Amino acid sequence: MSIVRANAIIALTPAVDHSAKEGYFVIITNDLPVVSGSASDVPFGILIDGEAAGGVDSIGVCGSNLPTVRVKLSGPVDLGDTLQLHDDGSVVVDAGSGARVVVGQALEAGVSGDLIEAVIFTSVKYSA
Repeated sequence: MSIVRANAIIALTPAVDHSAKEGYFVIITNDLPVVSGSASDVPFGILIDGEAAGGVDSIGVCGSNLPTVRVKLSGPVDLGDTLQLHDDGSVVVDAGSGARVVVGQALEAGVSGDLIEAVIFTSVKYSA
């Protein structure tokens, strides 16, 4: 058996300060974690513990059977809601139609600005 890790939480060094970005989704640009800036990005992972530039972020890789994590909300959600990526790397309730990237499911309710517990999926990009 060739298991390298029990879960896919990896360490990457950010170029900018991520210390206030726990629960935001990231993409990889030039081998660096960058907070997603578009609702149409397919994220690489989620910041579990963001650090200052030059520090070491802990990033949970999407679709890797992560334990539950905290996600940052940009709107109200209820327990059980499916979540889609927002244009700043946070999440909102899945619109259910149209172009969007679905990333997880809420395990508790919350309002904009909250960090709530969620299950992270393999990201699914819908074009319409």
